[in-house]
Amino acid sequence: MFKKTLFAAVLIALPSLASAVTVTAENDYATALGLVDPTQSLDLPGAWVQTPLTINPDASVGGQYRSPFETAGTAVPGIAASAGYFTVGVTSTPYSGFPNPAELTLSSLAKSVSLLWGSPDTYNTLELYNGGTLVGTVLGGQFNALGKEASFVTISTNDVTEYFDTLKFSSTTNAFEFSNVSIAPVPLPAGLPLLLAGLGTFAWMRRRKAA
Repeated sequence: MFKKTLFAAVLIALPSLASAVTVTAENDYATALGLVDPTQSLDLPGAWVQTPLTINPDASVGGQYRSPFETAGTAVPGIAASAGYFTVGVTSTPYSGFPNPAELTLSSLAKSVSLLWGSPDTYNTLELYNGGTLVGTVLGGQFNALGKEASFVTISTNDVTEYFDTLKFSSTTNAFEFSNVSIAPVPLPAGLPLLLAGLGTFAWMRRRKAA
């Protein structure tokens, strides 16, 4: 989940690769960090099908993973005790037995996803799928100065053909670190709740009449 605050710094908006989804990155670290709640860093809008390595409480190990909640090699004061994050990598230590890519099935069809993306790198890839069909691909190299502090990234689309229900996180080397994944679900058509309520009432009346 992320806090509903205004973006105070300059945003960078870029198209994603081979799709019409839009990538918006808040690259000012202090602002990006202010857009998330560290106590909800491991909350998910769905369930893991392939579960990545989870670092909790917050920590960093050189050559293995670096916390999104770390700046200039130092954990941000007040966060280390409450925050955790997910990471995908390739070396046997500590990634043996953990999938690459990690796969998250969302609780509903979505048109937008936001996350705190730690030290974005060219070898980090986030893929969006709908029913097994790839609809969007985003690389860490599309935003931020590579290997620097975390960015708050939002990937969105208004094209119904690019709505998505699955996220895949992969990295060709160590590592892809991320936290605070949240989505904007696709809303139901305006009249659908009333239609469903009406159908439910009709079915109840039929059962009552039959009884």
